[in-house]
Order: sequence, then C-alpha cells, then structure tokens
Amino acid sequence: MDALAARRGRLTLARFPSRSAWNMKELIDALVRELRIDENQARGGAGLLFRAACDKLGAGEFAKLLGGLPGLDDLMRQAPESGAGRLFGGLASALGAGNAAILAEVLAGFGKLGLSQDQAKRFVPVILSFLRERLGPEVVATLESALRR
Repeated sequence: MDALAARRGRLTLARFPSRSAWNMKELIDALVRELRIDENQARGGAGLLFRAACDKLGAGEFAKLLGGLPGLDDLMRQAPESGAGRLFGGLASALGAGNAAILAEVLAGFGKLGLSQDQAKRFVPVILSFLRERLGPEVVATLESALRR
C-alpha cells in the first residue's frame, strides 16, 4: 500500500468511531427525541427493523455489515413478535414471498407497540442516519442495496 492509500485508510478509520465506542442507547435516545415516542417503542421498533434486515440478508451477510455492534443482539431479541411469528416469515421466504412476509411481520410488530404504519416509516431515516454517521456511507449503501433485492 502506498503512503497516500495508507493516509486515506487512517482518515477513514479515524473519521468513524470504533464499533465498541458507541452503543444502541444512543440510537434509542435519537429515536425517542426525533420521533417523540417512548423508549419501549423506540427499542421495539429498532429491534424489529434490525431483525427484518437480518432475516432479509441472512445471518452471515448481516453479521458482516453490522455484527459486533454493542447491544444489537439484545435489541433484536426484545423486539415484539408478530402474530404470525418467525415461522410464517421463513415459510413465506421459502415460497418466494419473503419481502411481503417480512413487511407484514414488521408492521404487525409496530402495531403491537402502538405505532402506526406512518410512524414505522419514520424509523428508517433516523436509523440509517445513525448508522451512516457511525459506520460510514459504504456500510449503509450496502445495507440499503441488499434490502432492496
């Protein structure tokens, strides 16, 4: 690697804090503040969306993009299950209806949190902005691209 590439690498790494330097509490606080919801709704909604991303991408690809983020596993575990449960999502995915099933499960989960579909949509830009600031635009672009497949 030449000196210029090495400097670019250091600048890129220095610009974004290490994954262990921040935690999900910062994201939850941002969601509460920006969306004017309570902490339980923020935790549940974020967990639902991260779990949906994991379901869509598969555990391996999800771990490459977002693995090791402090508190992420707990957040995903605490997200409410939809009435259909994860079995329905897995079955629908196997039958080629993965996106629709994941969306239905996410919306059902937001409903259990007392949040409307419009409120659910407002989570995405806050979460993506948070990830972009902490992990960089490349990670978020890869995540967005994979989720659109």
